[in-house]
Amino acid sequence: MKAELISRFLHKYSLHIQKSKDSEIEHKEFLGDGVNDPRESLIKELLVSLGNQGTIICWNKTFEVSRLKELSRDFPAYKKQIYDVIERVVDLMVPFRQKQYYHPDFNESYSIKNVLPVMVPELSYAELEIQDGGSASLIYSDLKNLTEEKRIEQRKNLLEYCKLDTLAMVKIYEKIQV
Repeated sequence: MKAELISRFLHKYSLHIQKSKDSEIEHKEFLGDGVNDPRESLIKELLVSLGNQGTIICWNKTFEVSRLKELSRDFPAYKKQIYDVIERVVDLMVPFRQKQYYHPDFNESYSIKNVLPVMVPELSYAELEIQDGGSASLIYSDLKNLTEEKRIEQRKNLLEYCKLDTLAMVKIYEKIQV
């Protein structure tokens, strides 16, 4: 068993990798500098990190697969490898969206931001400087306009946010395992 988790967008990823049910979870991440186009470097590192086997768990498969397809379109040399990755992707959001796993405190939402506090209350976005994907995208797009010191700080904040997103998936996945 190998579970990996992809975070969003074409300039960053966060992975929590577990090679077997009893193995330690390893974290890997990538974040562009906000100045240069990071996509080809991201593809190369992501493909190495994901390897050739194992399940890839994400939240909102449609969104994540769309981003991967965009990468394959823009970098056709990696198309086969990217599509091999796509075949391994499963959506952790499905049991929540289909109300197979439901709690009234989800407030009729299957967003990870609503599911996490109910399923894993010890994890929270509240302590982070960046607390949602929209803000993360805006901050990333503004990195090129920041001083080096502020860019370093914001990159750290972005990485913390992405890491919590994928750690949240790991912890939710652990809770719903039978």
